[in-house]
Amino acid sequence: MPKIVCLIRHEPPLIYFVNKINQTHGPIVAIVEHPEEEKSLWERIRLKGATGTFHAIIQRFKQARIKKEQHRIYTQYFGENWKAIEPGIETLNVNNINLPEVADFLARIKPDLILDHGTSLVKDHILNQAPLALNLHWGLSPYYRGTFCTEWALVNWDPYNIGVTIHKLTNIIDGGSILAQRRADIKAADTAHSINMQLTYLGTDLACMAIDKIANGKELEFHKQDLSRGFMTRYSQFSELLRMQVEFIEKRGLLKLMLEKPARKHRLPIIEF
Repeated sequence: MPKIVCLIRHEPPLIYFVNKINQTHGPIVAIVEHPEEEKSLWERIRLKGATGTFHAIIQRFKQARIKKEQHRIYTQYFGENWKAIEPGIETLNVNNINLPEVADFLARIKPDLILDHGTSLVKDHILNQAPLALNLHWGLSPYYRGTFCTEWALVNWDPYNIGVTIHKLTNIIDGGSILAQRRADIKAADTAHSINMQLTYLGTDLACMAIDKIANGKELEFHKQDLSRGFMTRYSQFSELLRMQVEFIEKRGLLKLMLEKPARKHRLPIIEF
C-alpha cells in the first residue's frame, strides 16, 4: 500500500475525505491547515462599538439556521464521518501548509503520494517531497478552475457542467494534468453547498480508485489540460452581489428551471476512469 499524506483544512467535508481515505487505504498521515479564524461575534461588536451591533446579532441567528441545514447535508453525504478526524490518524496541525516545518515533516515521512483537498495554494518545496501529488478540485477543469466554481456555473446557468476533478497538483492553479472527473447529479432542490458536498463524496471515491490502481501496480493515465478552453476565477472576484445572486437562484427555486433550460445545453467532454 502506498504511503499517503493528506493535506486539508479542518472543515467537515475535508475531514470526511481524510477519514474515508484512512478507512480504505490507511494508515495515512494528515497535515491540517488552520488559517487565522474569523473574529467572533462579540469581538466584532467590541471593534465596531454600537454601530452594526444589531446587524451582527441578526447575522448570528441567520448563521445558526444555515449551520443546522449544513449539518443535515453533511450527514446525508458523509454519515458520521465528518465530525472529527479519527484519533488513530497521525496529524500535524499548522497555520500555513507551506511552512518549512511541513517540508521537514514530509521529508522524514517520505510519502509515495500527497493528496490535497481545500488548502492554500501548495508550493513546490512541499510538492517535491513526494513523487506524485494529486488535488481534489470542486470544478470540471479546464472549464471551471479556481474558486467558487459551482457558484460560477450556477450564475452562468450551466448546471450540466458542474463536477469534480482529480488532477496533478502543480503551481498552476487547478491546471495540472487530469486523472479523472465526474459530473454532479443535480436535483431541483440542490444548493451550491449540497452540490459541493456531493463533489467531495464523488471526488473521494475517485481518489480511492486512484490509490487502488497504485497499490495494484497499475499505471495512472494523465491527460494534459488545454487551459484555453476555460477560465480561472480568484477568490476576490466572487463579490457579495454574485453571492446574493446564487442565494436568489436557490431561494426562488430557479435551479429547476435551469435544469430544464440551461444556457449551455451540451455537456462538455470530461476524463473518466
